[in-house]
Amino acid sequence: MQPTKLKILMIGPSESGKSSIANFISDSINVEEVETPRPTQGVRIVEFELPNLNVNGKSTSTDIELWDCSGDHRFESCWPALRLGVQGVILVCAPNTAQIAAREMELLYNYFVSQPKLSAKQCVLFYNCTEDQEDMDSLNLSPTFSKVSQVAINLKTGGSRLKIDFASFITSVLQMINKDNS
Repeated sequence: MQPTKLKILMIGPSESGKSSIANFISDSINVEEVETPRPTQGVRIVEFELPNLNVNGKSTSTDIELWDCSGDHRFESCWPALRLGVQGVILVCAPNTAQIAAREMELLYNYFVSQPKLSAKQCVLFYNCTEDQEDMDSLNLSPTFSKVSQVAINLKTGGSRLKIDFASFITSVLQMINKDNS
């Protein structure tokens, strides 16, 4: 059976750790190798396979095309091309971006999830934090996010948990796609 291919967008404010998360979930790096952030210029595409997902009682493999997008608004003119054909969106923010995160997450959600008519189940918000900063209440997110899965993640102490949360998100995206196609 041919694996399903998914285009997943990862976007959020600059310096929220998107590239480190993308590298980790694609097995490009180990947790110990998480490095100092370097700004992504535009977009970086990471491709990898996620095997053995249980979708509606069937085991499936999925090829992931993870688009790690810059949080810098000077690349906003690229957004229409980025969202073309997108099937899932990962919004990422961190405590150091919490002051701007609520407004920014709303803007990104509207553009990348609402406008292309994706379901809230095709979106997840990763709050990238350290062990002493796992309180997401400081985000003050709008009611728009009441149906969006929100997950506090920590690459240093909860890497395996992040992979489980990512696989759950991909399963949710696949279920929504299968539901729309039936």
